[in-house]
Amino acid sequence: MELTDVLARRRSTRRFTDEPLTDGELSQILMAGQTAPLAAGDDKTTHMTLVKDLTLLDEIREVCAMRRKTGERVDALYNARALVLVSAADVSEDHIEYCNAGCVIENMHLRATDLGLGSVYIWGCLRKLRADGALVAKLGLPEGYEILSALALGHAEAPLEPREYKDKISVNII
Repeated sequence: MELTDVLARRRSTRRFTDEPLTDGELSQILMAGQTAPLAAGDDKTTHMTLVKDLTLLDEIREVCAMRRKTGERVDALYNARALVLVSAADVSEDHIEYCNAGCVIENMHLRATDLGLGSVYIWGCLRKLRADGALVAKLGLPEGYEILSALALGHAEAPLEPREYKDKISVNII
């Protein structure tokens, strides 16, 4: 797929099917994360954890469940079949590690789209996950690492249709 087509199709998927992802698909997505630009080449303190075990995903769903204003319980992972957690150690005062995590996740978003897969950036519910020490221990993060961001992955219920380009962000040209 051409890059412009990938960019036009890249969106947040919030409805995934039950179809599992292949190891080949997951490997390509992780490789894309590995190619992300990191501040000062900081690859020593950035870590990815791939969760594809459905039992563990269900535990994460339980901890991260959200409630709408109506009281309806919502799956914060949208029935995703895999979750990539991006973690860092020694989070600096300027929090550049969050920017690194964003770059890693966007690269994986783009590769997932290129493969015809759905993906969605996971952020808001992660404080609940970080607060559950027993569950975090099951994730096997290296010592001293903190979960910063995540990407949920799966087969989208609806096809990733291209959208038209429009100016969404204001730009000053000087």
